[in-house]
Amino acid sequence: EPPPPPPPVAIQWEKNFAQAVKKARKAGKPIIVDFWADWCGWCHRLDKTTYADPWVARKVQDFVAAKVDTEGSRKERDVAVKYQVASLPTIVFLSPMGRQLGRVNGFQGPGQFPRTLEAVMQVAHRVMSWEDALARNPDDPRALLALGAHLYEQEYFDDARELLKQAVARDAGEDPENRRQARMLLAIIEHVTRNYAEAEKLVKEALALEPGVEEESRLLFVLGRTYVSSGRQAEGVATFEVIVRQNPQSPIAQKARDTLVNMGRQKSDRLH
Repeated sequence: EPPPPPPPVAIQWEKNFAQAVKKARKAGKPIIVDFWADWCGWCHRLDKTTYADPWVARKVQDFVAAKVDTEGSRKERDVAVKYQVASLPTIVFLSPMGRQLGRVNGFQGPGQFPRTLEAVMQVAHRVMSWEDALARNPDDPRALLALGAHLYEQEYFDDARELLKQAVARDAGEDPENRRQARMLLAIIEHVTRNYAEAEKLVKEALALEPGVEEESRLLFVLGRTYVSSGRQAEGVATFEVIVRQNPQSPIAQKARDTLVNMGRQKSDRLH
């Protein structure tokens, strides 16, 4: 008689996050982290539907899978804080070095989830190649910029700042476009965290690298906002006016016009 069919694949969840990271580094695989709690009905529903789906379980074999109870041990709660888990369920995808690749906030059914895993896998290949480049040469300015830009998009601003600072310090031989991008992203982070003098210095360095018109408008916009935020209204206004004059049709010029109108309104409010 024919042999019995192979048993369906079930996801092997690692309950210890540190162990999962070790496994991922050894196997060169990304990590899927399921953040859950006992009271979370949608978390149990994920287990019963999405994670039980054979198609999903097969795709998850390309990852190391970990479960973290957000109300579990102190270590588990720390992991939830580190990855900014604010609601449940949350599924976070990480590189073997623990950098976020993407995330799903909320429930996702077995129809959608395989597509999510495929998209994450594409990001994982890119991020892991940059991490490999840094493992070979920690001073690689391209890998530093690429990882910094990725983490900026993922809104991990502290980690992005560290990488971008290193990129800026080491990119003398790089092409102007990369050098501008590193300085612009870092300037935006410094502006958000109120290091206005540092933001201004970075934007001026980027402008000195002779950007194209569109790029220059973007940089001037960051500079104008930095002036305004640090209380230098007149310099801010003058900078926004330059954008409107130089590149009147661009979306950035429209943002500059709107900003000038709002500043005028605020000024008239203060006078009344």
